Amino acid sequence: MYQHQHPASPLPNLQLPRTLNRPAYTEVQREAILDVEPNLGQVPFEYIRKGLHARGEELMASITAAKVPSQLPRSRLSTSFDIAPTRGTPPTHILAVQSSPSSKHPVSDIVFLIPTHQIVLAANCAHIPRIPASRSQIRSNGMLAIPVMPLVVPHAEAFAPLHSFIVAHRLDRLMSALLPVPPSMLSGATTRGSGSGAGAGPFAHVSAPQVATYLAASAAGDKMSALMALTRTVSAIWRNACALGVFDRDLWAALDFSWEVILGAMNMVATGAV
Repeated sequence: MYQHQHPASPLPNLQLPRTLNRPAYTEVQREAILDVEPNLGQVPFEYIRKGLHARGEELMASITAAKVPSQLPRSRLSTSFDIAPTRGTPPTHILAVQSSPSSKHPVSDIVFLIPTHQIVLAANCAHIPRIPASRSQIRSNGMLAIPVMPLVVPHAEAFAPLHSFIVAHRLDRLMSALLPVPPSMLSGATTRGSGSGAGAGPFAHVSAPQVATYLAASAAGDKMSALMALTRTVSAIWRNACALGVFDRDLWAALDFSWEVILGAMNMVATGAV
């Protein structure tokens, strides 16, 4: 059974927090829901999210079917993209995701393009800017013109895994982006409401020491550098979740578990245990 434990001894010469802090919980704004789906004005937020989770695969299929460039220079970004109509609910917006500038990373000219559904963002992201109502238009050639919505996050390159989880709520797919381990090692993980007991986290039946040992042993080349790269991925998704106000319990359990496992693997490498 997974227990949240810290490495036994300090990691040498590494400035990493032992845990990933969570911001104070904030619920999404009712006005944000009303902006995009006025008929959901009286529906409880949790019920809206469960309904979206049930449609997750359908929504992801429509996102995947929307053929747009994965990234573009900002100078080539248009106000809309044409996509071919498909079965199901088409995306309402094309997100133009850009990293927020910092002293280490000045303003980037590259934006990442991700089709999305406005209700998914409104129902899951408490801190996202108000989403303009979609005004998708049908062209004379039958194509749908989907408007572009700029979005600034701390790490644009790490937005896609978070967005996919928000849409489909697939814990297995999120973990594949966080930890390079065989899926069978995480097969005991369950999303909330799909088999885990009351109060039990989704990783209650996953062996963190076993996963950490595998991670340490399988790291290629400079093991510590390889593990540090994993901390950057987890940290980037964590920062994006904090900035957007995503407070899904399964998401946070995945981030906490991954962080603990990676630190445990780093400790094994640092102490010569692996």
